[in-house]
Amino acid sequence: MDGWIVTVAVFKEEVDDDEAFRHITYVVAVADPAEAVRMTLADCGAKAAMLNCPIEEEQLLRLGVKPGELVIVHEDAIDPIISRPRRH
Repeated sequence: MDGWIVTVAVFKEEVDDDEAFRHITYVVAVADPAEAVRMTLADCGAKAAMLNCPIEEEQLLRLGVKPGELVIVHEDAIDPIISRPRRH
């Protein structure tokens, strides 16, 4: 079983600034990278996706992803991706 990690940026409605989107990262259990992107776009309604890297079968099994399935592994509404460096 092969798989891919795919990230999308979904634009929020009614917001007019640089932070007007959220990131969602998926694990998709299909061999074809183009199909992984298509499945991800269909699931979230985003207009573009970034194919990050392949994921090994062992990792897919640990996540409980079956062939042909996709799961969200990161969503910035829960755990934000920091888009720019911050000083403390």
